[in-house]
Amino acid sequence: MEPLAVSQNFNSLPVRSIAMTTLAQELGETSHSSVLLRSARRAGLEKVADFIRLAVARGCRHYAPSFPPLEADPGFAVISNEELVALLLLGSNDFEPKSIRCAAQLAGRCNAEQLASVAKRERVGRVLAYIAEAGIAHDLTHKKYWDQLRGLLGQQLPVADGILPHWSRFVSQTGVTRNGGGNVQWLHCQ
Repeated sequence: MEPLAVSQNFNSLPVRSIAMTTLAQELGETSHSSVLLRSARRAGLEKVADFIRLAVARGCRHYAPSFPPLEADPGFAVISNEELVALLLLGSNDFEPKSIRCAAQLAGRCNAEQLASVAKRERVGRVLAYIAEAGIAHDLTHKKYWDQLRGLLGQQLPVADGILPHWSRFVSQTGVTRNGGGNVQWLHCQ
């Protein structure tokens, strides 16, 4: 048996497509065909970065350094905050942890019943439940809201550790000082 020949010419190597992993693939799910996504595209929002930029324009300023605010908000009648949270969490999106973090920030500005309804329709309840559980544990000033949202979402499959952003990515924390422990503040829209 002859050894495999190694090509010294890198131009002759096979070209592989480097595709982004979707959020659904990371979670071991299949993504569905979203009517909401088609509606967003008709409004000029094509990709995850557009959704994040719209959320920044609507008060998620923490992400403004990486994603400047969208200049032309299509309006709440076209895309509500509840729908924007769902768009940020769609399984068909490229896996972008900042979209999940941004959704966590924007979710606190939403009506819990409407958000749960949109989440069920768009099949993003599992990720939203993960966010709500982090909110219950770490957003003590709005714990009642997160409890309500979590209850409205119903039973969801748990998400394995290390797939979605850690709860610490949904908060701002000060370090431990000689005067005591740090301060944890949930990131809310401004």
